[in-house]
Amino acid sequence: MEKEKKTAQDMRQEPPSYLLFDDEDGIYNYCPSPVCVDETTMVIFYCANTWPGLVIDDIYARKGKLEDGRWTFGDKFRVLQPERTGWDCIHVCDPDVIRGEFHYRGEDYSWLMVYLGCDIHHCYHNQIGIAFAKSIEGPYVKYEGNPIVGYDEVFHWGNGQASLLSLDGKGKIRMLYSQTVHEYERRLQLCRTFWRDLDLSDADHPIIGEEVAMHEGGLMNRDGSKAEAAFNPTIAWDRERDLIYLSREGTPFDKTRSPDFIAPYTQLAVISRSDFERNEGGWTVVHNFGAEDTGFERNHNAGIIKNAYGWLQDSCRLPMALTVSELKDRDFLWTYRIYHRELLLPDSGLSGREEW
Repeated sequence: MEKEKKTAQDMRQEPPSYLLFDDEDGIYNYCPSPVCVDETTMVIFYCANTWPGLVIDDIYARKGKLEDGRWTFGDKFRVLQPERTGWDCIHVCDPDVIRGEFHYRGEDYSWLMVYLGCDIHHCYHNQIGIAFAKSIEGPYVKYEGNPIVGYDEVFHWGNGQASLLSLDGKGKIRMLYSQTVHEYERRLQLCRTFWRDLDLSDADHPIIGEEVAMHEGGLMNRDGSKAEAAFNPTIAWDRERDLIYLSREGTPFDKTRSPDFIAPYTQLAVISRSDFERNEGGWTVVHNFGAEDTGFERNHNAGIIKNAYGWLQDSCRLPMALTVSELKDRDFLWTYRIYHRELLLPDSGLSGREEW
């Protein structure tokens, strides 16, 4: 008997989305990095401001337990903050955390955080740094060689929004990140996604691979147009099927309502690992997370919920943590909250693309 194919409508059925945790007025929560330590324990890292009404990003975390099919979280705690001087003296944000084996300055560490730092206001000169910890909850020790991925142009956005997966469960990792591309002839600045492999087993002598512009073939906007650029990526590896999942900001942005610089939807796409590494083939769009999923008109800055190594826990389902926000001319920033949404995935991989 022919196997019943899963439709997009099937994947939008229960379980429904829900708010993971709330915060006080004047505090924003966004850019989640959810790490499942085991099947019932999660530590979620995210960006938030410390003082109500003041826009300075720190990195916070909460520890949660899975109870009756829903995650519940404890109190927040700060895990990283800007320095008084230096390359990350204004904001630290956009974290991602994975487990591994890292040796640095005579100490062995089990956790690696990647984060965005900047030294200029108005979102200029972003760069990428790393930090190590012996426990997932910290304390995190910033790497003296930061930024590990630098950016020279001071008055460009720069690079950041990095996402990690472990290649070997130890010190070899793959990093995706957004980076400004300046097309001088067209006087145009765009963000694109790049990736590189790193070996931080001996972080005193890191091996940093060549930067590669990520292949974007097959990425389509939800209106059917070709995606001009993919940015703000999160990545997860389905090792059972050897697939790479990618989330990105849904484009084009809605310029008719405020705020007009925030994505109305988050897109999830998939490609075989071999095609990803050869920079060929094409992505297949799996789902566009929008208002029909969360009830909010802005759905952005998402994080795929992964295990400690950046791998999917279950090849049949893909949970997401999505930043949502309200449509407002003013004070929309204080409505940034993080919601949970889960997709049920087809039983087979890319051999039967029609199932997507």
